[in-house]
Amino acid sequence: MSLLQIVVIAAAFVVAGVAKGAIGMGMPPIAIGLMSLAVPLESAITIMVVPTMVTNIWQAVYGGAFRALIRRFGVMAIAAMIGILAAGLFLSDLGSPRTAGWVGVLLVLYSIIASTPWRPHVPRRAESWANPLIGLASGAVAGSTGVAAVPFLPYMQSLEMDQHELVQALGIMFLFITGMLAVSLAFHGAYHLTNSVASVAAVVPTMIGVWLGQHARRRLSPQTFRKAFIFGMFGVGLHLARALL
Repeated sequence: MSLLQIVVIAAAFVVAGVAKGAIGMGMPPIAIGLMSLAVPLESAITIMVVPTMVTNIWQAVYGGAFRALIRRFGVMAIAAMIGILAAGLFLSDLGSPRTAGWVGVLLVLYSIIASTPWRPHVPRRAESWANPLIGLASGAVAGSTGVAAVPFLPYMQSLEMDQHELVQALGIMFLFITGMLAVSLAFHGAYHLTNSVASVAAVVPTMIGVWLGQHARRRLSPQTFRKAFIFGMFGVGLHLARALL
């Protein structure tokens, strides 16, 4: 691994960690998108696994609603894991330029949706059938691209939850999604010594970024950070989507 790649990976996780600390989400698409500027997509997805798991464990257990949220979104988590596993078994182009292009499309779509004031509203009674469908679709997307942003995040933001429950629920879902993604990557033979060492080492810049994001959140409005990272994801998404042209 070259010095340039190491610098890009470290910077990617600092930036992604800041997003995680400031707004509680956005780490995988930001980290994968930025790393993809210097390393192959499959390597970027593999490196992302360990630091993402570490931050998601913290986010999932921090708060007082863990058991209630597991009961509420357990079926959705299982459906997402099934979708990831199915995509991993039946798709063989993980990491190809075309797949990278679709990651870019997902980033652009997510940034556009997140930048609008409109938010859909899903009533609690609809979750019994919507949760497994959204979980399965999000798992299929994550299993083929490594990014579980669409339709998962817009859906979660449309549910009846306060912001503390939402952040913890996102942590729980991301924990299951990332865990099964790691299994899918193993089926693809994506793990080797360089990627594994880089993934563990990336925990350090990630936690630095998380600390910076939490510290800055206490000084500046979360809306300012949200707008900045949405703009960043949009730019990276356009760069990756060029592979489809």
